[in-house]
Amino acid sequence: MIRGIMWVVMLLLPNVLLAQQNDWENASVFDINKEEDRAFFIPYASEAEARIGDRSLSDQYLLLNADWKFHWAATPEERPKEFYQESYDVSDWDEIPVPGDWQMYGYDYPIYTNIKYPFPKNKPFIDHSYNPVGSYRHSFELPEEWATERDLVIHLGGVNSAFYLWINGEKVGYSQDSKLPAEFNITAYVRAGQNTIALEVYRWCDGSYLEDQDFWRLSGIERDVFITATPKTAIWDFFAKSTLIHDYQDGLLDLEVSVRNQEETVRQAELIVKLYEGREEIYRESLTKDVAPRDKEMLNFTKEFAKVRQWSAERPDRYTLTIQLKLNNVLKQAVKQEIGFKTVEIQKGQLLVNGQAIYIKGVNRHEHDPVTGHVVSTESMLKDIRLMKEYNINTVRTSHYPNKPEWYDLCDAYGLYVIDEANVEAHDYGYSPEGSLGNDPQFKEAIVERMRGMVARDKNHPSIISWSVGNEIGPGPNIAASYRTAKAMDPTRVAQFEYRDQWYTEEKMTDVIGWMYAGIDEIKKDYVGQYPDQPFIWVEYSHAMSNSNGNLRELWDFVYAHRQVQGGSIWDWVDQGLFIEEENGETYYGYGGDFEPEGVHQDGNFCANGLVGSDREPHSGLVEVKKIYEDVHFELGENELQVVNGYFFTDLEALAIGWELIEEGIAVATGSWEDIQLAPQDTMVLSVSSIGAYERSTDKEYFLNLSVTRKNKLGLLSTGHEVASEQFLIQTAAPTVTEKKKGKVKTIETDEEVTVKGKGFSVAIDKTNAALSSYELDGVEMILEGLHPTFWRALTDNDHGSNLGETSQVYKLAGANRRVMSVEVIRSKKSTTVVCAMVFEDLSSNGSIRYEVFADGEVDVDYDVDLEEGLPEVPRVGLRMQLLEGYTDTEWYGRGPHENYIDRKESAYVGHYQMKVSEMSTPYIRPQENGNRTDVRWMQITDAQGRGLMFVADSVFGFTMHHQTLEDWDHPKSENFHTTDLPDRDMTEIVIDYKQRGVGGDNSWGAKPYDVYRLQPNAYHVGFTIFPISE
Repeated sequence: MIRGIMWVVMLLLPNVLLAQQNDWENASVFDINKEEDRAFFIPYASEAEARIGDRSLSDQYLLLNADWKFHWAATPEERPKEFYQESYDVSDWDEIPVPGDWQMYGYDYPIYTNIKYPFPKNKPFIDHSYNPVGSYRHSFELPEEWATERDLVIHLGGVNSAFYLWINGEKVGYSQDSKLPAEFNITAYVRAGQNTIALEVYRWCDGSYLEDQDFWRLSGIERDVFITATPKTAIWDFFAKSTLIHDYQDGLLDLEVSVRNQEETVRQAELIVKLYEGREEIYRESLTKDVAPRDKEMLNFTKEFAKVRQWSAERPDRYTLTIQLKLNNVLKQAVKQEIGFKTVEIQKGQLLVNGQAIYIKGVNRHEHDPVTGHVVSTESMLKDIRLMKEYNINTVRTSHYPNKPEWYDLCDAYGLYVIDEANVEAHDYGYSPEGSLGNDPQFKEAIVERMRGMVARDKNHPSIISWSVGNEIGPGPNIAASYRTAKAMDPTRVAQFEYRDQWYTEEKMTDVIGWMYAGIDEIKKDYVGQYPDQPFIWVEYSHAMSNSNGNLRELWDFVYAHRQVQGGSIWDWVDQGLFIEEENGETYYGYGGDFEPEGVHQDGNFCANGLVGSDREPHSGLVEVKKIYEDVHFELGENELQVVNGYFFTDLEALAIGWELIEEGIAVATGSWEDIQLAPQDTMVLSVSSIGAYERSTDKEYFLNLSVTRKNKLGLLSTGHEVASEQFLIQTAAPTVTEKKKGKVKTIETDEEVTVKGKGFSVAIDKTNAALSSYELDGVEMILEGLHPTFWRALTDNDHGSNLGETSQVYKLAGANRRVMSVEVIRSKKSTTVVCAMVFEDLSSNGSIRYEVFADGEVDVDYDVDLEEGLPEVPRVGLRMQLLEGYTDTEWYGRGPHENYIDRKESAYVGHYQMKVSEMSTPYIRPQENGNRTDVRWMQITDAQGRGLMFVADSVFGFTMHHQTLEDWDHPKSENFHTTDLPDRDMTEIVIDYKQRGVGGDNSWGAKPYDVYRLQPNAYHVGFTIFPISE
């Protein structure tokens, strides 16, 4: 008998435990009493108000954004459990902005982690010992009509990560999914006059296992909170499918409108649908249908339109759709949606938009603000889009979750293709059959619901071309089910999922192959010729971690060479730094480790992968992206210039092509072509015979610079904005022999140094270390530390990722540890030559520096080094020196004006540039190697009086110049180091390089620069001449 009772208890125990399980630790519970998913729109009382689109004009809308009462508890057990009761006194609680992440207002702490969950991993449970709870209270007023005659739905645009809702002390429901709205019908809970809303928000829940994205782990009410008060019979949802037909010439509007009746009687609903082209009404139709009590009815409208204007990222032409609802012949409600006619499809293994195999010139974008965290303003979004359009970006992947609804409105309006991504990532659980949450049945419905909610909310936006199932989650039946859901809900777009693991092949999961960070060789080997029906589009590539984004030209040459490879989205758009102001007033942007308590896992500055800084200031990598992504291309022939229109939907009539003939960095002739009639994807030839006829000096170097600019404003692009550019070398300077000025020098040699003096100058070479240790001009010393070899650079994030600091450590002090073996002094009538032979003992390699000093103060410098075979890769081969205080101005003839490297210099044209030394640095969030200029013919550094030194290359060199030492910029990866930690020294350090390593960037965790951009042990030579510059 006892045994039987025990058996019954054992059978019942799982059910008992399940019944006691918290909603926020139960993967099968992701919403309670929530409304069905639907499109996002704002209801208005009239069509005129709807067309204006100002929410404040709507008498069916109440925004609840404000300062709310707030209480924070470290654990669920410590939360104020009865706070939702109206009698509960919250008068002494703090206030916090809604929307807002509570960590940004001094509660709790931000956590940055890339892969590892910020809580102990034990799906679906959350550790109770630290799971903070934010309790929110707010009061709002409702008019009598709203409380008695309207149907009220509260919209919470995004709450991180899970919450319970109470209205006037009564529990309304529960929801999770931090990046999709939760809507609840609160008609039965409200009253006329004052009402109280209460939210209990949990930092983590079982849904957090699906939100393991590479970003700051923050929490709170992150998006708008508002109430809609519509008629009890109202427009509930609509889907405006607007596609192209008849060889993409005509448009088809297939509109489904759902009307919901919340009353107890049948209501006859009349819908009036209109479509406007600008202000002109081009279509009107009305339908009437009875809607049963407590039910919905679908009304369908179909209309063809001849010769429509297409929507594309290049030409985002939109039409205004309005839907009006009449009850008893009285207008009760109106909504508006801007739609665009476009078709997205895959044919013969290519992604087509409006019949064209477009290129995805994209970026990944997190919603991030350095001050407000995950809460982003319309102004911030608009700034992002303006920058993207200015820098030739045409696609955004909403990594890794649905964005704020206004983002899609802006993309619709200004023209960006959108890959809309479901809020699904479980990176920490990996991709194996055993670990993958894509293969875990308990998460299937939650994963599918996240796709369902995204498609339902965003389906009416023409900018969206693809639905993404999620990011960095293993494959499996859950993913396949989510893919099927997207395709069933919306057959007008593609759906995609990035995975390489092939253990699950039973069901289709993607229309597009997009292996992140796949290299050219991998794509050639594993993709080309093997996926005839699926295009290749990187979901992520070219990891933009600080000084990065090398070899973009090679990547895009590969794209253009393979018809099924159609581009991709760079990781990523913005550095996710958080603003910090110290007590002394210093400000900087923090990253992982700057906020978390000791012992809390964090991933350092891996959150700083942006093409723009946390303040949206473009990095040099973005300038390179603009060049590589441009859509007008040139080829220069004999007396002719071929122009290629790479746009797919835009002719060039609104653009002008300006040209400059550049002589030694200075424009000596200019002109333009103003009337460019060139159809999309077409080519034309322009004559450049007049440019070729310009009389050129044989001893000078000439370039042809081209600039393609807008003749008028378009969207966010202003008149004169440059959309493309090019530079062609058309003549190299013929070698010339320059006679050195005649005169005598006086040479003084001691055991320690050789001093060479002439009229107005004195130069010293230190025999003990082979350094040019002194240069006096008119009695004024300029050198603080002498010219000497260096093989090291301040390691970039990519250098750290590829372990350059470990594998090439032998070079770090090799220059300083040189030993002079011999010094030979050669005197002649016109000069004195000092040849220093040395050995780099750390490298078992030999080198020499030859100085020849002439009577006018010129110094020829020839540096040779022969690095022994078997040594590791060399970070750089160069010479460094420091000038004394006051040398603040630089000028050069070489690539610029922005920093550039041997694998990232397509956008940096050879020219004559001037800059303050302080402006030569790039303030990456974590200081590292920066500010380099390549292919430099000459460079000079002067003080305020114009005194200084000029360095003229034998051929070309690279250089960097800072008011800090190389060591100031170089710190261990484990050390949190910031721009404010850099000293501003009273000196200028110059490094002149044969070359230094490229920056790379295929990824930041192992990929090296391409071989052609790496320096292997070999014999190297650097040669230049130093000229004095008097006041």
